[in-house]
Amino acid sequence: MSKKILIIEDDPVLRASIVQTLELEDLEPIPTNGFTQARRSIRSNFNGVILSDIHMPDHTGFDVLEFALARDADLPVVLLTGHSDVPTAMRALKQGAYDYLEKPCDPDALVATLRRALNHRAAVLENRSMRTELDALQDDSTGETLADKLEFHEKKIIEQAMLAANGRVAEAAEALGIPRNTLYDRMSKLGVVAKAFRRSKDE
Repeated sequence: MSKKILIIEDDPVLRASIVQTLELEDLEPIPTNGFTQARRSIRSNFNGVILSDIHMPDHTGFDVLEFALARDADLPVVLLTGHSDVPTAMRALKQGAYDYLEKPCDPDALVATLRRALNHRAAVLENRSMRTELDALQDDSTGETLADKLEFHEKKIIEQAMLAANGRVAEAAEALGIPRNTLYDRMSKLGVVAKAFRRSKDE
């Protein structure tokens, strides 16, 4: 899972405090002083989340939100707001913000919110990757059926597990997280022979 947090905060003291908090939690802050500096990092494939102040001299958190969601509707944007700006933050949620936090932020709440956002982002990117792989399999012009292609990949996975397990079926099944009998059945169907992966006389 990515640990990147793009921070957009014009207050240098608060920005430094947030950076320190995140680094202590083994996260990867990317501090910027405003939207202009941050915008080059906001891309559809950005493997992280955004933490942005709402009120800044040149741009607002709404500018950040609009720009980010235009590039990727599933890119989490967490907004920082003062107590009197909570209605504004609520409006931002309706416009697609992932969440908001009141300043000054409780460190535990800040980290918990950002970790949830990172988990969400990781799930989104993983699903996209899987869809891309499946689309590539379906669009392949070799004439093979999707079932044939999936069996090919399954066989490769089993062969790698058997190689790592030195041909021991029970060990390979445990590594794959499936019952041993299920692995035997799949190996028989796919033509995978255990002894072909044994590098010694060990059973």
